[in-house]
Amino acid sequence: MKILVIADTHNVTASIMGQIKKENADMVLFLGDYVQDGEIIKSKLEIPGHIVAGNGDLASGYKKEALVRVRDKKILLSHGHNYNVKNSLQRLYYHGLENKADIILFAHTHIPYLKWEGEVLIMNPGSPTFPRGGSNIGTYGIINLGQEVKAEIVKCHKT
Repeated sequence: MKILVIADTHNVTASIMGQIKKENADMVLFLGDYVQDGEIIKSKLEIPGHIVAGNGDLASGYKKEALVRVRDKKILLSHGHNYNVKNSLQRLYYHGLENKADIILFAHTHIPYLKWEGEVLIMNPGSPTFPRGGSNIGTYGIINLGQEVKAEIVKCHKT
């Protein structure tokens, strides 16, 4: 199963739809800022997904985080702002461990991050439309759940 992980689009999706459509993902996980973008992406790609609210979505009514099971993996979805991820991943990481998450997904920083901590995958897909961290190249994430978990950060093509 191929999962598109995306966040921090901030009301800009048109420029990335062509590229993410080519991924032929089976599911989308949208990590907030702005939740309506997650709904647009799900609709245009015609795939199921899960969406959590970011700090820019406080009045949206969407959950701040979710723990979802995909195949045999527990995935924690969080925008990350409630865990102070701009300073440290420690609080989010231990929250994921407490919930027995196999995969911890977060956003908020607009900076891609991909690391295995033992058996736990931690990913921030960055932002496809408003990258930070010294890069002007947007990013999103792909997770492949097969015999083993494989993950990558994908750079966006300029349009």
